[in-house]
Order: sequence, then C-alpha cells, then structure tokens
Amino acid sequence: MKTIIKYMLLCLLTVNTITAQENKKSINLSNTEVTPYNIELTQNKTTHILFPSSIEYVDLGSSEIIANKVEATSNVLRLKTVKEDIKSTNFTVITNDGKYYSFNATYKDQPTQLSYDLTKFEKQNSKKQSEVLFKDLGTTSPSLADLFMKAIIKKNKKELNIKSKNYGVEARLKSIYTQDGKLYFHISVDNKSNLPYIVDYISFKIKDRRTTKRTTVQEVALKPIRSYSDVQTINSQGKQDNVFMLDQFTLSDKQVLLIEVNEKSGMRNLVLKIKILGLLKAKPINVGKVK
Repeated sequence: MKTIIKYMLLCLLTVNTITAQENKKSINLSNTEVTPYNIELTQNKTTHILFPSSIEYVDLGSSEIIANKVEATSNVLRLKTVKEDIKSTNFTVITNDGKYYSFNATYKDQPTQLSYDLTKFEKQNSKKQSEVLFKDLGTTSPSLADLFMKAIIKKNKKELNIKSKNYGVEARLKSIYTQDGKLYFHISVDNKSNLPYIVDYISFKIKDRRTTKRTTVQEVALKPIRSYSDVQTINSQGKQDNVFMLDQFTLSDKQVLLIEVNEKSGMRNLVLKIKILGLLKAKPINVGKVK
C-alpha cells in the first residue's frame, strides 16, 4: 500500500513539474516589445532628429553610422553613415524625461526625409514611448516628477519671501515642496532690465555660516536631479519660472543653503540664502490635485 502511495505522489510531482515547465515556455514577450521608428540614412547628407527633451544616452547598433548631439542645443541628434550602402541596423536614444526611443535605420542614397520632429509626431499620434526610471529619481517616475513640477509652476504660489536683486534682475525663491524623499524648489528670475540675461548656471550648495574669522568655511555642493525647463536666455522685461528637484536634505543652525544664479559673461550674479527655518516650510505636494 505504501509503495502504491509513493508511486502516485511521484507521478503527481512529475506532472506538476512538466506543467510548470510548459507554463514557463508559454510566456510571450512580444507584448512588451518597444515599437521602433523607421528612418533612412545616407553618407553625403545629414539627418536630424528633434526630441521633446534633452538627449541623455545614445546607443548605436553599428559602427557604420555616426551620431552626435548638435552643439547649440541638447535635444537634436544628427546622423549619417560612414560609407555607402550599409547593412540595416538600429539605434536607441534615452532622453532626460525618461523616454526610451528605438529606431530601425536603413541606407538610401536619397532619403525621402532628412528632418524628424518627434515633438509634433507624439502630439499627432497615439504611440507612446517606454519610460525609463532613472536611479536618482527613486520611486518617482520621470513623467510624474515633470507633472509635479508643472503643477508647482501652474499654482505659482509665493510661500516664501527670499529674493536677491542685482542691476535690474531679481531672483526669488517662491516655494519649496516635498514628495517621496525629494525637494522641489520653485525659482523665478525676473529681468526688468533692457539687456537679455543669459544664465550660465544655477548651483545649490550648503555652506557653514562663518562665526569667527578663524573658522574654516565648509561647502557641500548639491546636484539637482532634474529641472522643469532648460531655458537659458531671459529676454529684456521677461520672466522665467523653473523648478529644481533635489534629494531631500536638512540644515543645522550653523548652515545655510545658497542658491546661486550666475550670468554668462556678466556680473549680474544672484544669491538666495535659505536657513533651516525656511527649509522646514517645505509643503507636501497634494498628489490628488495634480493634473
């Protein structure tokens, strides 16, 4: 009797194992495929692709094609082949907003099109790009982070009164928000002068407040994870609002956060100083009202 029971259990185990293996084989990955764009390249002419956001990464499937970002901008990719009649290949692009683009490239002496505007294409078509989660964003997806920043700018509420002026240009920290371990700084730059203001860079650093002349001042640079806008030129009598996303941090009573807005080839630099009490005024983002 025991022998019969053992035999039945062995048969049952064998059947379950075979079924499990068949189930593993039945997984269909075709539904997860990223649909590629088709593009034609040639050797004697340059093809340009305009992306909705800054290009972060490019991977070429063949050394027979060349790809470079245009120096004057960060969201235009130019491509051409190194020789005639190359084999069909592919390449991928990841942009700053976390979008993943796949392309199939074929050679053609006279391409039917040399410029591609993916900004217009995405608006006119229902095709959606796969999204990449950048490590620095944690649990917040790039599209959700952009949605938070857009909502902050749309709300445009002045929660703080921290500002800096220099020769007709004013920078103001309007608000600080917090969500999922991240801090969002809403900064507005108002150019009331008759000269354009070109932003060289905006930096964030924690600095010790000097108490005596003998004290060594320590600085810690903070790198923003992403920003809402890449605009660098603020025209005369113009204004720009931007939101910068950083990892959450705190300050001691002896420290201050410096947000420096520096003018390119100019001296109209601006410095916003935030103490611990100002940082603690950060408000949570009401996710339910974000649209």
